[in-house]
Amino acid sequence: MTTDDPGLAAAFAGLNREVNALYHLIARRFGLTMQQAELLCQLHGDPPSFGELASALGCDKTNVTGMVDRLERRGFLARQTDPADRRVTRIVITEEGQGMRSEIRAAFERELSMRLPAADRARLVAHVHASATALADNRTGTPTAPVRPTH
Repeated sequence: MTTDDPGLAAAFAGLNREVNALYHLIARRFGLTMQQAELLCQLHGDPPSFGELASALGCDKTNVTGMVDRLERRGFLARQTDPADRRVTRIVITEEGQGMRSEIRAAFERELSMRLPAADRARLVAHVHASATALADNRTGTPTAPVRPTH
């Protein structure tokens, strides 16, 4: 198999590795795992079910259950029965969890701002958003709205 864009996969693999390393570093500062921090950052809008959150995080519902348990013990999340279907449990971010999510996002923004060159940053942001949207579109098979940053 040949590619028209040599180095594209390596570039994205390198970006993924470095973003994950940075996210691990920031999560540890707050006493969280990277997955717990990502879970907090995924909670915006309507409270998701365990299945919806597992899908957004790309993991199994059993993994989400353990993360929710730990984050709930710390006061960052709460479980809520879905009023339309009492069999469904939704995950709600608490006020304390919202504060933690804001701190994580601010720390991530600061680190990126310090580490990335300021020149052409607007173009970089546009390219990253376009790339994330294209990847999401092709993952689901249907066009999606532009991907919102979660960090």
